[in-house]
Amino acid sequence: MELTTKQKRQRILLEIKDILQGAAFPIMLQLVLSASVILFADYSLEIGIQVFALVFGEILLIGSYILFGRQNGVTAYRRTIQGESKRKINVDDITVYYRTGEYALWKGIVIGAVSVIPFMLFEFIQCLAPNIVCEFIVKYAFGWASYPFIVIGQIPSVGKLSEWLNFIWIVVPVGVHLGAYIWGGYGEKKRQLMVKEAQELKGKRKK
Repeated sequence: MELTTKQKRQRILLEIKDILQGAAFPIMLQLVLSASVILFADYSLEIGIQVFALVFGEILLIGSYILFGRQNGVTAYRRTIQGESKRKINVDDITVYYRTGEYALWKGIVIGAVSVIPFMLFEFIQCLAPNIVCEFIVKYAFGWASYPFIVIGQIPSVGKLSEWLNFIWIVVPVGVHLGAYIWGGYGEKKRQLMVKEAQELKGKRKK
């Protein structure tokens, strides 16, 4: 059944809301880890401590994205299965009708990308028109992306690097979230298949 223009807009708004909810926690993780663990990379004069704080913070961030991305994939696939079941019996639920929150590969990319938009916005402004406000926010709220090249730039043979290079680091959270999202969806698909096979076997035994 083809959707009307109004229904298409409503579906888009519901998907945007679902994606924003999925990206909210990763954004908070970036802020917390950058303002705590990675912050030591700025306060310490010892390069060894700077590197340790940075690497440890990045590992925590990646680990969190793996856990959260996997859970997003699991939840989305469960919604897909539930949605299919509800559509068969014509349940009156607009989110089921629009397939809101159901598993789709593009959502694994978009949720990860949305989570780095705040960093991209402030970094873009800082690159075009350097100012103390954006510099502070980029360093202390998004240190996961700004400090790697700051630390590398302290090596005498390297020197200060362009801030535009910081955009390279958005590949990490987006890629990790996508991979974990696929992993979660695939794992849930296998689990659902095992449950279905177990139920079918149980039904045959009863007969």
